[in-house]
Amino acid sequence: MTYAAPTHLPDYADNRTLFTSIGTAGFSLLLNFSRQGPEYLDSTYPAAWQEEYDAGHYYYKDPVLIWSLAATGNKRWSAVPFPDALRVMKRARAHGLNFGAAFVRTEGKNRSLLAVARSDRELTDDEMIQLADSFDTLLLHARNDQTLTSKEIEALQCLANDMTLDAAARHLGVSTAAIKARLSAARQRLGAETNYHAVAVAMRAKLIR
Repeated sequence: MTYAAPTHLPDYADNRTLFTSIGTAGFSLLLNFSRQGPEYLDSTYPAAWQEEYDAGHYYYKDPVLIWSLAATGNKRWSAVPFPDALRVMKRARAHGLNFGAAFVRTEGKNRSLLAVARSDRELTDDEMIQLADSFDTLLLHARNDQTLTSKEIEALQCLANDMTLDAAARHLGVSTAAIKARLSAARQRLGAETNYHAVAVAMRAKLIR
């Protein structure tokens, strides 16, 4: 599955510059992560590590990600209270990801995660504060974002074409739960109380026909 980076958000280029200047070995950003995956994803980790991580299904074994799914806050990797029993972090060090930190925020059922890495040293307290502030500002912009994703527009267009949720799911080749999740996100972005209110708003904005 392909995800887009949130390049349309205000000041994202400045946020990204900070992430890369402190996370000199790479960073990974997942915005509004749910069971369907993240709404936006951006990563500068080495391609070889990303391929190994996906191929090895390390997300089931990664102590930093496990902590990120169970807690919120800011944490250096070295302070994560879960053992690296399956040696994911040891494998990461082979790619220069020796030190790092994770920043986790929640809103409703969604989580957002920023992880940055260095090869040379631990992040300083000042760097932790800078990253946390930048991440919080980015999330504020994301919360106020009214830009619909292509998947949300597809779901609204199905309703505009008088399809039921089940019919829309069959038409788009996804589950009914995925359609509901897309419509929920669309309602939130458009400030709509119901699905058909969202359809009306989207039609007025000429996002759908």
